[in-house]
Amino acid sequence: MSVFRYTGRLFLRVPSLASLVYKVRFCEASAVSGDAVRLVETRVDWASQLTAHPARIRGRKWLPGSHSPKFPEFLAPPKDGYVNVFTPIEKLDCSPEQCAPSMRQVIHNVMERRKEGALLFRGMPLATAEDFSRALVNLGLKLTSYKGGGGIRHRLAEAVDTASDEPPDVCIEPHHDLAYTNHYPEKIMFFCIDPPPPGTGGETVLADVRDILPRLDRDVVEKFRKLGVMYTHHLPSRGPGIYNSWQETFQMEDKSEVEEHMKAHNIHWKWHDDGAMTNWTVLPAMHKYRGDWVWFTVPHANNSSYMKNNPYWVDKAVPDHLYPQHTYYGDGSDIEQGVLQHIRESIWQVTMGFQLQKGDLLVLNNIYCQHARLSFTGKRKLAVALAMQDQDYPEDS
Repeated sequence: MSVFRYTGRLFLRVPSLASLVYKVRFCEASAVSGDAVRLVETRVDWASQLTAHPARIRGRKWLPGSHSPKFPEFLAPPKDGYVNVFTPIEKLDCSPEQCAPSMRQVIHNVMERRKEGALLFRGMPLATAEDFSRALVNLGLKLTSYKGGGGIRHRLAEAVDTASDEPPDVCIEPHHDLAYTNHYPEKIMFFCIDPPPPGTGGETVLADVRDILPRLDRDVVEKFRKLGVMYTHHLPSRGPGIYNSWQETFQMEDKSEVEEHMKAHNIHWKWHDDGAMTNWTVLPAMHKYRGDWVWFTVPHANNSSYMKNNPYWVDKAVPDHLYPQHTYYGDGSDIEQGVLQHIRESIWQVTMGFQLQKGDLLVLNNIYCQHARLSFTGKRKLAVALAMQDQDYPEDS
C-alpha cells in the first residue's frame, strides 16, 4: 500500500512503512492565515467500543419490529473504511473558518468523487454549535433549512438546528431526512456537542441503501416502484400537546404562505374547523442518483406503526390518519404490516453504529445513507445542518 498526499488535483504515490498497516490519505488546504491545515485519514477501532458496551437491538424497548428473530442481536460496528475518519496531523491552533477549506476538499474527494456515504471529522477545533456554524457556512455548500420537516427541532445558530428533540427513551428508526418531500437534502451534517457517556446508549446508527436494496423482496420493491408512497401529515394549530404544529413544521404563521409553499412542492392539503391541517403527497420509492437506482423512501419510519411504538403514543386511541404522520401505497391503499416489518428487518440487518465523541462532525450522503438513533439515558446533544445537491452529475444525464 501507499501514502497518498492530496495536492490540489493530483495524488502523489509515496512509499511508506505506515502504509503497510493501512491506507492513509492526506489532505492539505491553505487556511485564511496562509498556513496549511493538514488532515489524514485515520483508522478507528470501532469494534472495541461496542465490545465494551454492546448495544442491544433485538428486543429493544420502543424499537418497532425488534421482537423479530431477523433483527440482529446487537448493533454491529462500522466496517473498515466506512465510516471514513479524518483527523488533523498535528494539534490545530486555528479558527473554525480556517478549517473549512481542508474539510471541503475532503468532502469533495471522499463523498463526491469516491461516492462514499459517510465521513467523520474528529479532533477539529470545534466545540459549540456556533463553532459548527462558523465552519459550516464556509464550506461552500448549498445550505438549506428543515422547513416542512416532521421532526422536532429548534434553531441553535446560523444554518444549525438541534438534531432531534425527541425524548431520550425513543428509538428513532433508520431514515433519510425529508425523503417524504421533493426538496430533500443531499448531505446531512451532525455535530456532537454533548456525547452520551459510554454504556448509556444513544448510538448513532447508519445503513447504506446500496446494502438494503438487495435484501428486499423483489415483489415488494416492484409494488413500491409501481405505486410509490403516499406520505400524510396531520398538523394541529400551535398549542399544548405532543404534535408538531403546522406553524412549527413550515416555520410560518400565515396560512396563505403555507399554501404557497405546498403548491410549490406539489403537496395537497385540507384545513379543518379546529385550525388543524392534513397534507399529503405521493413520491416515488426509487431514485436515480449517480447513475444507479437507489431505495430512497421511508414508508416504515413515517408510518403510524412507528408512533404506536412510541411511549408517548402507545396508549392513545387515534385513527391512523390522525397520527402526526402515516404512509400508504401511492394509490391510497394500506401498506401491509408484514411488508413494513420486512423493510425494517432488511434495514437493521445491515446497520452499523457507534457513539459520537465531543466535537465529532459526521457528514452523511442523505441519499446513500439512512441514519437513526438508539434510546439513551442521561445527556446527549447533537446539532444538525442540511445541504442541497449543488452540482449535476454526468452519470445522471
